Amino acid sequence: MEYLNLRRLYVFQTVAKHLSFSRAADELYLSQPAVSQHIRLLEEYFDVELFEQSGKKIVLTEAGLYLKDAANQLFKQLEAIHQTVRDIRSHHIGSLKIAADTTAGAFVVPPFLHQFHDLYPRVNIKLDVGNRSMVLQRLVRREVDLAVMGYPRVPANLKADPFKDNPLVVIAPPDHPLTREANIPLDRLMEEPFLMRERGSGTRSTVEMFFDKHGLAPRITMELGSIAAIKEAVASGLGLSIVSEAAVRTELEVGKLTVLSVDHLPIMRKWYVVYADERSLSPFATIFRNLLLNS
Repeated sequence: MEYLNLRRLYVFQTVAKHLSFSRAADELYLSQPAVSQHIRLLEEYFDVELFEQSGKKIVLTEAGLYLKDAANQLFKQLEAIHQTVRDIRSHHIGSLKIAADTTAGAFVVPPFLHQFHDLYPRVNIKLDVGNRSMVLQRLVRREVDLAVMGYPRVPANLKADPFKDNPLVVIAPPDHPLTREANIPLDRLMEEPFLMRERGSGTRSTVEMFFDKHGLAPRITMELGSIAAIKEAVASGLGLSIVSEAAVRTELEVGKLTVLSVDHLPIMRKWYVVYADERSLSPFATIFRNLLLNS
């Protein structure tokens, strides 16, 4: 199938605008015979007459009227396409897809998204939040551009760059007896009920490795599926927990929770930005990664 010649259609649009071959020729810097040739070839392409003589003037046929409207719409769409491509090339519009673990997604990533949005307000941003296993799965499948998480162990085909401190602290309700003590021995915590995130959580993996390193096993009395549930349960006196300090800053400020002074704690970690391959990052993913790394 022969494709429609856009140059020819543009000549037709100009003739249809002026209803004059000579005026169209002047605007397009073409000879009048060249304009006539374009129209003749377009009529042959559609196998229909586009203009007809009415006295000394030319007028559009029914087919010509339809094609004029269609051509106007088409050229507007083409201009929009050109503008969009120019905007993408200039980093003005596009998309950014991020996955983050539950703590990072709620307490770490949003301020950086705010900065990014201020710089690139026309970029469509999507943030998926879940546990570490889900985040890595989305990244490996290339369903997101990059991920933010607190647990650094990732598959060999992924790269993890640290960008921000992420201390893990022991939290308790303000009226807990241990709040009156300092330098609490780590093994003393084994006497207390412990609340943990579900398996697959990066925080849980880190806490379990920490206690294993010290030859200890906390008495886990409850598993909860979100950091919000952990905080409420601790505040209600159901047990202690170890969480990212970033997740409890508000509760600490208002006195709803407190951090215990315990030997060997806090567990010092970093937040990481994780991605599959630097060369495959989109321009906006690269910009967001650099925003994190330069924080």
